[in-house]
Amino acid sequence: MHVSLAEALEVRGGPLQEEEIWAVLNQSAESLQELFRKVSIADPAALGFIISPWSLLLLPSGSVSFTDENISNQDLRAFTAPEVLQNQSLTSLSDVEKIHIYSLGMTLYWGADHEVPQSQPIKLGDHLNSILLGMCEDVIYARVSVRTVLDACSAHIRNSNCAPSFSYVKHLVKLVLGNLSGVFSKPSLPSHLLWTLVPGVRGSVHVSLPDHPKTWTLPFSFLSWI
Repeated sequence: MHVSLAEALEVRGGPLQEEEIWAVLNQSAESLQELFRKVSIADPAALGFIISPWSLLLLPSGSVSFTDENISNQDLRAFTAPEVLQNQSLTSLSDVEKIHIYSLGMTLYWGADHEVPQSQPIKLGDHLNSILLGMCEDVIYARVSVRTVLDACSAHIRNSNCAPSFSYVKHLVKLVLGNLSGVFSKPSLPSHLLWTLVPGVRGSVHVSLPDHPKTWTLPFSFLSWI
């Protein structure tokens, strides 16, 4: 039993709150770390999914998993790393890790933007926005690693009064599946840093920050789904 991120936000009719983004980010990074402990570059079937709102699965336990099933009708180009779209060769698990990091970052931007009017900017805190920007770097070697993401999430948890990450994921699952234990009131969305998206993840991400304009246009088996 599971719920995709897209299903949860469709039921809500609105975006992820800031602490929910941190929570899904933390739980997703933990799942990726565990996956990379178990598989190798010689086993592409275990690594060939693309993280997207439809393939990121929220579990009643509060954890996150990923799938490549039942998403063939979705356009995944906006969530696909540039090096995959350009059919560049992948030579290491580190390359594959950075591909998934990109897709996860774009997926969370999509979640932050869901059902937000085009005329209304999205607000994200400095720390979270910085991590997501680092995840969505065009150049693979400039992209942050899973370890960096987990360290950032740990620092956020230490320095805030947020509930455990799994609790936020449980709450999102409850939106679709009904009563579950460990449910709490939805957190507010603080923050002041603005970013805007253009069609699709409003298509590609267009981030405008003071003195820091940046635009992203949105391996083996990855390309067969695009």
